[in-house]
Amino acid sequence: MRVFCSTCKECEASTDPASFDVTLTCSKCSGPCVQPSVFECAQYGLVDELKYLLEENAETSSPVDINMRDAHNATLLHWASLNNRLLVMMYLLDVPGIDVNALGGDLKSTPIYWASHRNNIYAVALLLEHDADPAIADKNGINAFFVAVQSGHTILASYMIAMGSDVDTPSQDADKSTPLMWLCRYKFELDTMRMLIGLGANVHAVDGNGYTALHWAAARDVPLAAKHLIDLGIDLHAKTPKGETALDLSNRVAWDIEDASRGKRTAAAVGFLRKVYAYDQAYSTFPLSILKQHSQMTGFWTPWVVLGLGGYATHALDGPYVVAGVLAAVAVGYALYSVAGLGVNPGKRKNASLMLGVNVGSTFWIVFVFLSCMADRVPIGTILFEMAWVGGILGCLYVTTTRDPGMLRTTPDERRRNIRELVDMKSRSEVKLCTTCIQRRPLRSKHDAELNGCVARFDHFCPFVANAVGAANHTFFLGFLVCAVAGIGGFLGLAYDYLCDVVRDDVTYWDMATHLTHDYPVVISTCVLAIVHFTWIGYLLGANIYGVLFAWTTNECVLQGRVRVDPAAPMAHHSKYSRGIKQNVIDFFHLPIGHNRIDWAKVRFYNHADIQAYQDTTDAPHEE
Repeated sequence: MRVFCSTCKECEASTDPASFDVTLTCSKCSGPCVQPSVFECAQYGLVDELKYLLEENAETSSPVDINMRDAHNATLLHWASLNNRLLVMMYLLDVPGIDVNALGGDLKSTPIYWASHRNNIYAVALLLEHDADPAIADKNGINAFFVAVQSGHTILASYMIAMGSDVDTPSQDADKSTPLMWLCRYKFELDTMRMLIGLGANVHAVDGNGYTALHWAAARDVPLAAKHLIDLGIDLHAKTPKGETALDLSNRVAWDIEDASRGKRTAAAVGFLRKVYAYDQAYSTFPLSILKQHSQMTGFWTPWVVLGLGGYATHALDGPYVVAGVLAAVAVGYALYSVAGLGVNPGKRKNASLMLGVNVGSTFWIVFVFLSCMADRVPIGTILFEMAWVGGILGCLYVTTTRDPGMLRTTPDERRRNIRELVDMKSRSEVKLCTTCIQRRPLRSKHDAELNGCVARFDHFCPFVANAVGAANHTFFLGFLVCAVAGIGGFLGLAYDYLCDVVRDDVTYWDMATHLTHDYPVVISTCVLAIVHFTWIGYLLGANIYGVLFAWTTNECVLQGRVRVDPAAPMAHHSKYSRGIKQNVIDFFHLPIGHNRIDWAKVRFYNHADIQAYQDTTDAPHEE
């Protein structure tokens, strides 16, 4: 039997397995060893010693009370749960008469509460198997699920929801706060908030004080929480019993901070909330109200209007009036941008319509200038060839924008089952869990915050196509890049020939410049626009071709750039997912060649060994 050092709490094994040798000294600190108590056995996982002591007490005295208390009013099960001593817990839970919901400690809480506080997820699972009740609250009105949220234990909290805990369980005190409200009030964590929302938390709930989660985010000055709640559609105009909105509370907080800092600081959330509330009240008259109501369409058409008005200004006006006309076009664009509210609560997803409008609108105006100003000097075959590239641009762009990028979709019931299986099967540590989608995340996938879902072989979220680029639409995105570079490059080449022809008789470069800017301003400005697009799209095309050949995604390149490497070591071009250039190309373009191609939109891998051993049998010949 092991004895216990009274100084450093180390255990020493006795030579006699049937008795405690208290003459031993600690090998670590040389302190005296003592016989452990039953509570120390439970605390430090000495299951054999605990059995011996309990059986010895049963033989020499009255029947042992398995629910006995120590000086802290805690039971053996409390201490084993707190310290994740699973073997001790399994032994205790098999003893007849064990009270799995015993209240103990200063807070008068249950063993599952203690295990939850320490994030002992397997201890919690074991207790739930033996009918522990996670809804029993401590003396402060907080239960085991609530304390998991408070402690930031996202996986544990999601597991408890999957096992039946109410995601909106209110605290059993005067506040009646839900876990979501508590996060906004005391300790905001974005991952935990996303998990609660993903599992159905009610953002519109009201607590015992008459506050919503947005009220608490404003009162505690947490702008990130306020932003996400507004994105989720929480009522901006909800009022407390005193008639205060979230903006009223934020203004009060701002005054207090400004007063305490003598005007040097203000509330972090107040500026954002003021913009949100001001925009909510603005643009309420026709036709601005229509533009505001359809903000995504307004954002999409804004670049078309700005580019069109700017081009018309360079064509119709002369001298300084051209500058004034272009500035007026920019002013119109800014007005439409403001009406659409794209700057009020910005985000990639919200501003994607504007970026998509830049993409499509630029294509339209480049084609318009080409056909209206240059087509009469270009052979019909060349025109048709250019139009074919334009068709490729629009076709690939449409598919990339509208097609599912490879979302790994789950229903709430599937999410609950996923987390239960992950815990019950004691999955390997390399199996990653998305804490928002509550699902096992395959290799090369990533949770995209803009789409609020995991995407298979995630590359990046591209606002210029208003969608994420993933396993299911990356081929078409590459097609868009190829067609855009070829089409814009062809336009620039034809424009160069066209402009060289019109300045053939000019003697000096100054004559050429003045001639072109005065007589052909629309063509010149369109060429500048085309060069800008050709530059960034060409860079993207080069990066994507490299990624296709060596099996990299943009996301993987970014993550690899954060890893420290030996500068003297040779550069490794192939990623760890590469299977050779030929096979990488086959996999990317889904070519029907061979029987080991991988379609990342359909196949799930959770370790690297499975990738190398994979063989696609969908098209393999079958024996007769």
